[in-house]
Amino acid sequence: MKSHRTASHRLPRRLAAVAGLALLTLAGAASAGETVIRTAHGDVAALDAPKPGSAAAAKAAQAAPFATARQRAAVKPLVWETRGEAASPAALKALDAPTGPAASAPGGSAPAFNNYLARQHFPQVWNKLDALDAQKSAAPAAALGGEKDGAHYAYTRFPGNYYTSQWKASPWNKIGKLYFTKPGGASSYCTAQVSSGTNVLTTAAHCVYTFGAGWNSNFVFVPAERYGEAPYGKFGWSTARVPTNWISQGTRRWDVAVIKLTGEQTTGIPVINYVGWLGRAWNQPYSLYTYSHGYASNLSTQYTNICAGQTYDSPSEGTNVVVQGCDMTYGASGGAWLINYTPNSNAGNQVNSVVSGPHIGAFGTAWVGARFNDDNIVALCTAIGC
Repeated sequence: MKSHRTASHRLPRRLAAVAGLALLTLAGAASAGETVIRTAHGDVAALDAPKPGSAAAAKAAQAAPFATARQRAAVKPLVWETRGEAASPAALKALDAPTGPAASAPGGSAPAFNNYLARQHFPQVWNKLDALDAQKSAAPAAALGGEKDGAHYAYTRFPGNYYTSQWKASPWNKIGKLYFTKPGGASSYCTAQVSSGTNVLTTAAHCVYTFGAGWNSNFVFVPAERYGEAPYGKFGWSTARVPTNWISQGTRRWDVAVIKLTGEQTTGIPVINYVGWLGRAWNQPYSLYTYSHGYASNLSTQYTNICAGQTYDSPSEGTNVVVQGCDMTYGASGGAWLINYTPNSNAGNQVNSVVSGPHIGAFGTAWVGARFNDDNIVALCTAIGC
């Protein structure tokens, strides 16, 4: 992807050089504010939200497509689109840069009074969810999808933030719905999660940039959303990043994105003050026991489900793609694949991949995600400041 420097970027470029980055404009940019950030691990495409007071910001504010529970309930999940992968896994491997050592970053907790704070700020939502929890507490486990599924890719699926004991706790409260507007104007949603103490989300690149069409817009994140309600509020965005290789190639190994959130839309408080954040891991082995999360529309759009099982490397998917058995489909895109899964704890719970789409020839029985490594998540976090 070609790029050129501009005089308007002299000062940012000088500052970026100190941090080992270079900021360039993107040739043929699809929208204003789109640039390329060059890192030691690869190029990252960047898009900034419209500046406050601008015509674009006023238009976005007037639209407010995801302001109410009714509006959000009408939003359809993002459908997986089939696109060509490189024909030869050997050719993909030949393009690989050396992989660095396995590494991770810890998650973090919100203040001890986070649930009290959220209840005070959003009392009607919490009261409504309390009533729903009371109604659901006696539901039989079989009705919640807690059975062991018998696909040839061994895994177990069970509800995520359905239970009262889970949606208020880590890691489940850090995972939520990401709403957005596609380039053609349609609204959609994916799954995303807070994955940095700097209020940065991880999700799939196809939830941020529609391959072949351009950047999505109007991003709104609702952590721990249940039954259309927002117990921890709603958060807008300031900037988004995807690998430039996603824009040019659109293949699974590059299907990772990060978004920096602004403060809650009514209180202005950062998202980490309400829910904390998950850890991250990269350059890990292909085969790990992993818990993958998502708001899968084929099971329920009202809460998350979790697939637990061993991940593995498939030659048909190419390098830096991991596979896991799971029957979740649309809407789960961007959901966290957690290793070192530690319920009710801010330790462990590291995002090692995100949901990209179906495993080749196994729609509804197995899915894939980009293996977090130096040239996707490390490059993205360098560019956005995780």
